[in-house]
Amino acid sequence: MNKKVLKADRDAIANGVNFIQESLKARDISKRKIAQTLLTSEEVLAKILESAPAESDIVIEIKGHFGNLAIQIKSACEVFAVSDIYENLRIDEFDEDAGDVIRKLYDKLFADTLSIRNSRGKTTVTFPVKKSPYSSLVYTIAALVLGILTGFLIHKLFPAAVGKNISTIIITPIYTMFINFLKMIVAPLVFFSVAYSIADFTDLKALGRIAFEMVIFYLMTSVIAIFVGYFTYQLFPIGNTDLAMAVSEETAESTLQKAESVTISIKDTLVGIIPSDIITPFQKSDMLQLIFLAVIFGVAAASLAGKMPEFKRMLGIFNAVFSKITSVIVKLIPIVVFCSMAKMMIAMDFGTLLNVFVWTPVVYFGDILMIGVYIILLAVFAGLAPHKFLKKYFPAMVSAFTCASSNAALPTSIERCDKMGISPKIYSFSLPLGATINMDGSCISLLISALFCAKIFQIPVTPSVLLSLFISIMVLSVGSPGVPGGNLVCIALLIPQIGVPAEAISLIMGLYPLVGMMQTCTNVTGDAVVSTIVAKREGLLDTKKFNS
Repeated sequence: MNKKVLKADRDAIANGVNFIQESLKARDISKRKIAQTLLTSEEVLAKILESAPAESDIVIEIKGHFGNLAIQIKSACEVFAVSDIYENLRIDEFDEDAGDVIRKLYDKLFADTLSIRNSRGKTTVTFPVKKSPYSSLVYTIAALVLGILTGFLIHKLFPAAVGKNISTIIITPIYTMFINFLKMIVAPLVFFSVAYSIADFTDLKALGRIAFEMVIFYLMTSVIAIFVGYFTYQLFPIGNTDLAMAVSEETAESTLQKAESVTISIKDTLVGIIPSDIITPFQKSDMLQLIFLAVIFGVAAASLAGKMPEFKRMLGIFNAVFSKITSVIVKLIPIVVFCSMAKMMIAMDFGTLLNVFVWTPVVYFGDILMIGVYIILLAVFAGLAPHKFLKKYFPAMVSAFTCASSNAALPTSIERCDKMGISPKIYSFSLPLGATINMDGSCISLLISALFCAKIFQIPVTPSVLLSLFISIMVLSVGSPGVPGGNLVCIALLIPQIGVPAEAISLIMGLYPLVGMMQTCTNVTGDAVVSTIVAKREGLLDTKKFNS
């Protein structure tokens, strides 16, 4: 039985709690979760009874879909808020330490889970019992499939001009609004999450050790990614000299113009870490500069924690605010996915793409191989079950695939790392850092693209050429230009070093959106794997949560 109607009398709480307890036991919910749910139910029913008319109906319903389970309680009582429940608890009567512990417990039970709404004189309270790790994945994959089908049908059934108008007038504006929403939140989210995670460290030496460990792992995976790219190309040595005739200077012009204004070097990257002012990094969402500012603020807050705890508390408040906004954005990801796929399919010129289609599956193979390497690293360095990681993190991988932007995928990645039991002290710092300096998918596509172009133009790839490519790709992966199509600009900067005309990027520009999707998926997966490994090694991983 999923529904029970009670009368608003003195037995309502006991009857309601018993019904919920028996219902949850029948669904094999853990004892711990049942206890938490019963505590929440008891407080909600007590608050409802304060204003519900005598003998009026209180309806309790157990709801579930896609593996989720929630309790819904309805009654014709006065509307109330979560803060009203706190008043009944009399937390202020406890000493400060005990009060903080109790408030944190009830914050976890109520503040982030209770949904209270009033309509037509009835108050409805809903709170989750069980959240399926697959629900967001189901919505995202459904949006992806629907987007592909919608775009494909528009492309096939309507004239090109009509399809373009549908994309320009309807789909693109919606997509742009949501992407702007994502971009808007990234800078403050990164700044406050990094600053607060550092401020929360009582041992700054431990912080330095953890940061050093992260950078070493990121550099190691980047080197491995270059070798994976080279190995993949040796398995599939693609490149037809006839394609040299298809190079279009006009097609590549806009990308080449961007490349002309970009200079990439280790020196420029290091110098550019320190901003000339505080505002510009937020305006440009420059991740390296934002991380630098956040580290400075976080260390200062940690150092002043004894004298000025308000500074650390302020960072925590802003971090909580932007984290809450992020949780809302994550729920909207399927809309971005649908629009992104539909827009791409409408604009896709299938005839042109077939000319160099072979390049795409080769890059995909390299990226999938790299994800396999991550899984091995996870097992070797952290001793964790790979399938547990994939089960919990897969929704973020799908989100990254469809958004094709490491920064845009950051909110979802943060959410999934939290679900895996990684401490915010780790992922709040490691994920923004990884989105900036850890571009393993980019390393793979850069090397395969360079060797692909070299074969088309019959450029011999000697050991010295390979060494030059390896060094250049390492630098480019860290200092990738922050312009639209940044990796295409990197290819335009890379291939002239081996004697290939920069205009050769015109061969792969049409297919690059597809490659960019898998490349981003690989990048963010690498960030999450390194975060998990470091968290496990530092004792900052909740293994019970990870394995649940």
